[in-house]
Amino acid sequence: MNQEARIMGDRVGETLLSPASAPASRVRRQNGYVLVTALAFFLAGSAAVIAGMSSAVVREMRTVRNESVSKQSYFASESALEDALYRIKRGKSIGSSETLSVGSSAASSTVTVEADGSQKVVSSGDWLGTIRSVEASLNTTQGISFPYVLHGGIGGLDLNNGTVTGDIYTTGSIRGCGFCTITGAAVAAGKSSTNVDQENASPSTPTNNITFGNANGTQDLAQSFTVSDSLSLTGLQVYVRKNGNPANATVRVVQDNGGNPSGAILASGTLSSSLVSTSYDWEPITLTANPVLTEGNTYWIVIDANTSSTNYYLAGGNTSTYADGVTKTGRYNNSSWNATSPANLDMYFRISIGSNEDGITGEDEWNRLTVGSAYAYKASYVNSNGALYCQIGVTNNKSCDTSRGDPTVETDPISAATIAAWKSVAESGGIEGDSVSVGWAGATLGPKKIEGNLSVGGGGTLVVSGFLWVTGSVTINGGAIVSPAGTGESYAIIADGTINLAGGGEITGTEDGHILLLSTSALDPAITINGGANDTVLAAPYGGILITGGATAKAATARHITTDGGANLIYDPSVAELNLTSGSTGEDFGIKTWKEVQ
Repeated sequence: MNQEARIMGDRVGETLLSPASAPASRVRRQNGYVLVTALAFFLAGSAAVIAGMSSAVVREMRTVRNESVSKQSYFASESALEDALYRIKRGKSIGSSETLSVGSSAASSTVTVEADGSQKVVSSGDWLGTIRSVEASLNTTQGISFPYVLHGGIGGLDLNNGTVTGDIYTTGSIRGCGFCTITGAAVAAGKSSTNVDQENASPSTPTNNITFGNANGTQDLAQSFTVSDSLSLTGLQVYVRKNGNPANATVRVVQDNGGNPSGAILASGTLSSSLVSTSYDWEPITLTANPVLTEGNTYWIVIDANTSSTNYYLAGGNTSTYADGVTKTGRYNNSSWNATSPANLDMYFRISIGSNEDGITGEDEWNRLTVGSAYAYKASYVNSNGALYCQIGVTNNKSCDTSRGDPTVETDPISAATIAAWKSVAESGGIEGDSVSVGWAGATLGPKKIEGNLSVGGGGTLVVSGFLWVTGSVTINGGAIVSPAGTGESYAIIADGTINLAGGGEITGTEDGHILLLSTSALDPAITINGGANDTVLAAPYGGILITGGATAKAATARHITTDGGANLIYDPSVAELNLTSGSTGEDFGIKTWKEVQ
């Protein structure tokens, strides 16, 4: 074997040696190659993972940045739109195009007048090239605000049953029951006060005597009067003396009936013979009630005595000194009245009016009124879940928090000028010279003045497309339905007489669209809602409202409000700023639509 063959054999032998028999340096070199290879694969994998994660983070950062830019553009667009709407609604100067800077972005708005008289405002915000646009449409409206579910006047609120969901307010008192609940705040601004409003007392020694209770023709004495303000009757005094020992006499305050006392008794009391002397003196009469007397109306004081020729009364009097009334003698039960003799006498009397208020009160300590919170000068028999602000407290679930002064007096939501404007809008649509009856066939009415009554019944549907002014009364019954003509549109039905909704009659609304039922009558009730789910707002600024028989309403405002028979009132925030659609003759602008367009 030559040398080359030996060398080759040696090399082959080396490769066949086991690792255990291989030299240590060679083994270390082979392990190093494996480690470097594994590390290379690990680094490559890590780089791929990091690259993937970095890409996701970058994408997320880009998304967040774009969203932030988009929001900034949107906020700028909203700001410009709100600025334009504010200027339009407040009658401030605004051009057809306006620009507004909001932070680092800018927004522009354009105003166009549509064919129907509405105004459209489009606003676009731009930040770093991202544009967002919003649009709003405004109708010409008559805007009013109803911040409370019930807003009572001097007559206050009488809650005899049911639940009121929301806040209530009155310039009088809130009188509730043990089964009544007010979920929100109850605020009563009324505080007892009184003053002499009508007086006939001069000279101090009467110039004439008016005898009554001595014969059939002069058995009773009556004196008419008016008051200077619409407030509660809080006091009555008569200036009398007696002859002999007459029986007690009944004193009544009644309404007028064609220039004579009527049978409609508002309050009564007793003239006690034992307290009357044979010399003239002022005798106060304790009354059974404190009715609200209406300014401009005529009322009568009637002293109803027995008849005796020897035991009778005499009232002090003078001749035509009191310009706002007259004295008559006669018999109350027979409605027979005659002029005095001598003629044109006026008896001496004093009438006091004011506010005779209870604040907020339940029935008694066992039947407390439950409220969310209470705020009044005086609170009695109240369970308040929240704060109880008052100066005088009687048997409540907590002591009065006296840190607040008395509640302030708030104005009525609807003024006489507003009602006159609404009537003008109705009349502009034409005049119907007779009463209107809507039956099963249904009808669409408005704007319109109806010189007569309006009745809706027989399962018919009245679609109200404009303001309605009814010089008579409004009756909705017999399964009838009354609803506004379009989505988001609200209209008023104004009656100079009473409004009666009963017998399955129903008022239905739409989204942000309601029917306002308004009576200008001074009667109590001027509006009666008996049963049914009614999407309506009620208003009787000079009279009363009775809600009974499980009826519902969105809100109500009146001189006096009574709830009974499970009435349920749930406040709807959409009436907080109720915009009544009235066309181009309106006084305000109401938002009809609001949406994003880009």
